[in-house]
Amino acid sequence: MSENRAKERKRVGLLVKLAHKGVEEFAQKYATNLSEGGMFIRTREPKPRGTELNFKVEIADGQRVLQGIAVVRWTRAANDLAGPPGMGLEFLQLDDASRALVDRMLGPRAPAVAPVVPVVPVVDIEVEVAPAAPDNAVDLDLSALVDATPAPPEESPFDVDLGEPETVLPEVRSEAPPAPPQETPVVLEATVAPPPPPRLSGEPVFLRDVKPSDGTGPIIGIDLGTTNSACAVLVNGRPQILRSRDGHNTIPSVVSLSRDKLLVGHRAKGQLVLNPTQSIIGAKRLVGRDFDSPTVREVKERVHFEVVEDAARRAGVKLGEAVLSLEEVQGLVLKECREMAEQVLGVPVSRAVVTCPAYYSEPQREAVRRAGAMAGLKVERVLNEPTAAALAFGMNRELVKTVLVYDLGGGTFDATLLKLEGNVFEVLATGGDVFLGGVDFDNQLVDLLLERFAQWHKRPFSGDRVALSRVAEAAEKLKMSLSEMASFEVHLPMLELDAGGRPLDLRTTVTRAEEEAACAELVDRTIAAVQDVLLDAKLKASAVDDIVLVGGMSRMPLVREKLKALFKKPPHASVNADEAVALGAALYTGTVDKVSSLVLIDVVPMTLGVGRPGGGFHRLIERNTPLPATKSFGISTQQHEQTELEVLIFQGEDANVAGNEFVGAITISDLPKGPAGSVQVAVTVSLDAECVVRVEAREFRTRREVKATMATRYTNEELAQKLGISQAKRDEAQRARGAELEKRAGGFWGKLKSLFRR
Repeated sequence: MSENRAKERKRVGLLVKLAHKGVEEFAQKYATNLSEGGMFIRTREPKPRGTELNFKVEIADGQRVLQGIAVVRWTRAANDLAGPPGMGLEFLQLDDASRALVDRMLGPRAPAVAPVVPVVPVVDIEVEVAPAAPDNAVDLDLSALVDATPAPPEESPFDVDLGEPETVLPEVRSEAPPAPPQETPVVLEATVAPPPPPRLSGEPVFLRDVKPSDGTGPIIGIDLGTTNSACAVLVNGRPQILRSRDGHNTIPSVVSLSRDKLLVGHRAKGQLVLNPTQSIIGAKRLVGRDFDSPTVREVKERVHFEVVEDAARRAGVKLGEAVLSLEEVQGLVLKECREMAEQVLGVPVSRAVVTCPAYYSEPQREAVRRAGAMAGLKVERVLNEPTAAALAFGMNRELVKTVLVYDLGGGTFDATLLKLEGNVFEVLATGGDVFLGGVDFDNQLVDLLLERFAQWHKRPFSGDRVALSRVAEAAEKLKMSLSEMASFEVHLPMLELDAGGRPLDLRTTVTRAEEEAACAELVDRTIAAVQDVLLDAKLKASAVDDIVLVGGMSRMPLVREKLKALFKKPPHASVNADEAVALGAALYTGTVDKVSSLVLIDVVPMTLGVGRPGGGFHRLIERNTPLPATKSFGISTQQHEQTELEVLIFQGEDANVAGNEFVGAITISDLPKGPAGSVQVAVTVSLDAECVVRVEAREFRTRREVKATMATRYTNEELAQKLGISQAKRDEAQRARGAELEKRAGGFWGKLKSLFRR
């Protein structure tokens, strides 16, 4: 005992301050200094070997990211040319949060089996906000200041660590015992050593050398689309669309790898037919989603490229021998937009307002921010696409109207009802579907063309990937042509060979009526979503003054006819359907750095709530609640001497969490010990104007604020175990989603993509 006390007294306090702004930035930039068993700290005054340290590592905003006990195993002097001066530390003990962060930074590991713990009952309460008590944590001596390289100035959108985006519920966790001493040798700051393929380090593959944003200069508006993206800038108070290098107003949101050369935009789209498995399009639909989520499991079987698990356990793609996160795929498109703007403006560009579907979840919005950072852009705001389109329609026009924005793009659909009063844009209700867009219409037309092929040749289509891609390209051209023409002839020579080696062509004429019959159900789905939005806003169709059409698919005559039948008036045609969102984003850039008369009042796109035992969903903040929004609930300890609680947060409309999306796990720690049920905590969950989640917790008796962190470290399997969700309920949710996606993907198209995608 006395020996241990003497050893404790010899420990030196070490506070390490780093310039990283946000946990995500720290996780990306500092990972090369870490191993499972230790880390390298750069300093010109290293401690002697064998020195034990009580250390903690803080980032620029003062947030503590690592804390524990370590010992100095080796040092490098300032005059040593082998590398930067510093010391290698071996971890003796890390707290739970630090160990979880280290594991995440080092990439995927075998998932640990989550302990079975009782789930905390949740009760809605009204919380009296009391002044926060001072932090009782003991500050360590400032013994070293790390010479850290400044990192991108993108601010973390969270007040607490949200980690990877996912979906969670409420439960209790017993205080874990201290981690045993690690005996893994310390890996010091390494010179560049490329990992073996496939690359799973979590670092960008193609965006490694992008210069971080300095947070200065002009701000551009970017419409980051599923199939096409657009970029605009504000010039003398007027938004202007920027043209690409090839003179186009939009660029395809396609990334392709051809003979080890990376292509983005129009050059990449040219590879879709010849190189479909190495061409990524539609990344927007899956970005920010967990790889093991039911949605990803269903969708990955219906795309022509390979969807795999990335280093953060989210959906990624395999391109060549590397594994890319979908954030990097989006980042490559954003980088193309940034370079396009720099070419036109003649100055460096490092700031942007980027749009996303109104129906995006919080994890998906955070993925957009990460993609911007990878592209060297500080994302000043993630703006909802319908709101941006409304700005393009009504900003500075002094309108007093109720407007519906009908946004049917290449991959997503949004319907948003807004009230315009001058430059006050108030969202009344929003709805939509992130899996309904132009590609789904294409799939139905592919089915139609392949049926015609089978009827003519008396045999089913059995062509290869290139042939199938040619049919898909023809279906897209057919769809666009029938918006202007009553009929269109499709001719694809030598689509495949018969048993005798003779070429088989596809030649057929499709009328607009036939196209509309094939796609009518999809259009009806959009109209049903519009009716739901009207119902949520408690308005009749006659109360809507104007219908604003956005997205290329809104040009379909059947869409306009259905909307006219519902609202008894034709849709408005004053905005360019392809450019409205980018123009609105550019208009918003004019309000970022100065006081403006523009007021945006948005709503919560999806209900936010917590999981109950058995998988029930307790709703906290209902969808279409005006932002910012706050809700409080109370929980209490379930075990004697318990010092930690956990609540799992989900987003969605399903009554069971198996059908909703995991947002994060709120861990409430540093609770006073006492009998079970004696310690009660008020938890406040809030959403800011951009739908960013923040959490706060206070212990009832003392009104003292207690530590509340949020992370998404659980897989769907672990969540099911924690909440006691039966396999039957999980299978039911997956079957429902699978049947829906199967219908949209089309029969021939879905089957053949599954056969030929590898």
